[in-house]
Amino acid sequence: MEVRNTRLSDGEFNKMRQEVLAMWPTGKEVDLDEAIEYHKSMPPSKNYALKVAEAKRSGVSLIRTDSGVASIEEEIELFRYLQDEGYADLLGTTVDSLTRTCRFEEAKRGLEESLRTGKSVLNGFPIVTHGVTKTRKVIDAVELPVQPRMNAPDVRLIVEMSLASGHTASSNGAMMSFWHYSKDVPLETCIRNAQYQYRLYGYYEERGVPILAEPSGGFSFSTPYSIPHAGGIIDALLAAEQGAKNVVLSVFMQGNLAQDVAAIITLPRLGEEYLNRFGHKDVTVTVMSSCWGNIFPNDHAEAYALISLTGVTGALAKAQIIHLKTIYERVTIPTKEANAASLRAGKKVVNMLMDQKITLDNKKVNIEARMLESEIRTILDRVIELGDGDVAIGAIRGVEAGVLDQPFATTQYVAGRVMGVRDNEGAVRYLDHGNIPFTKEIVEFHRQKISEREKAQGKKIDYKTVIDDIYAISRGPLVTRY
Repeated sequence: MEVRNTRLSDGEFNKMRQEVLAMWPTGKEVDLDEAIEYHKSMPPSKNYALKVAEAKRSGVSLIRTDSGVASIEEEIELFRYLQDEGYADLLGTTVDSLTRTCRFEEAKRGLEESLRTGKSVLNGFPIVTHGVTKTRKVIDAVELPVQPRMNAPDVRLIVEMSLASGHTASSNGAMMSFWHYSKDVPLETCIRNAQYQYRLYGYYEERGVPILAEPSGGFSFSTPYSIPHAGGIIDALLAAEQGAKNVVLSVFMQGNLAQDVAAIITLPRLGEEYLNRFGHKDVTVTVMSSCWGNIFPNDHAEAYALISLTGVTGALAKAQIIHLKTIYERVTIPTKEANAASLRAGKKVVNMLMDQKITLDNKKVNIEARMLESEIRTILDRVIELGDGDVAIGAIRGVEAGVLDQPFATTQYVAGRVMGVRDNEGAVRYLDHGNIPFTKEIVEFHRQKISEREKAQGKKIDYKTVIDDIYAISRGPLVTRY
């Protein structure tokens, strides 16, 4: 399969659509012309892209969480509760894992069992099984914009269903699905599937329906930010080439305030720069501060603290969206009450900080931002060079060369040489930068920061330290001390 960062022709796109919509019988319900008219009949306040763009203009932060259950009635009850009792600004339809992995027959059986027993046996909403008509009942029942939440190598039918049913944003991206949601799916396939997804956004945009693309570049599991940030910008370039006009880039906070704030500030700025470089000057770029994506504390009070820290970080950095997880994150699928309570906790923090002009130690934030920007540029410029100006080809070659690498990837195709560890203040540094062609200044900066921790604890940093750091937030302080 030859993959390039060029817009799919109408012929290619239509041929792929026929194959995608034939993956499950409810695909027959998708009628793009009718879906466009349905979207235009919705009030602008229910459009995710418009609401987030307005948040950027007005300098406010919107809060959201993910949620999904099997039945239509329970999904409506859950969404209304999060809207009315959780004070959510945005809603997210978590799609079940069977549907995300295209196991539609199993998802259908799971829905049937859930309806028969009155207890959801699926870990989300089986949107493909329900189809467009039924899913619209959920969208029509709430006043807020809704986004489907799913990551997997092939979510094309899910995206078709989601947009046709009234969702006005979508998650997933080539780099995220490749690094964290596949074992033996090559990056070429992930990119091709993502291009279809992005071309569908472009189709809606061209007909006057804004759709927000959320191409996350990867999780941060004690992983230096430059890796997922580079991945996110690569996906933003892929999306823009297919016609996407609204992009939100994601930062998964890691706990060090100066580094996290710097990451949230730096990512959209560089995203806009690289989009402009490739001629995509009409793309609205926003940023989302996402809650800690690793192991949560068992204790609910400690989980509230972590959620509140997410609110503080996002508010300080003026992120347009703040993604909050729940106090049940480590325990079980949350109840609507727990989900709403978690939202209220984060919302309270954001509201209290909204009118305060607070800045962190500017020197520390500026140093983190400068170094992060240098790291991201190094990775992206090498990727572009490897692809002879084509970011899709460059990403594929970059993975092969180890320039794009992940320390905790699920895929077998990465080098796996990069390793991150916390420094003495809890910021994440490169213990090993693998084959990433960093400058001497970058390498020495990370080495010096790690040596400060080694000196403080009187012990050499090793692989056990890396593992301890992954568990640190769930167990107590940000930095494991010996």
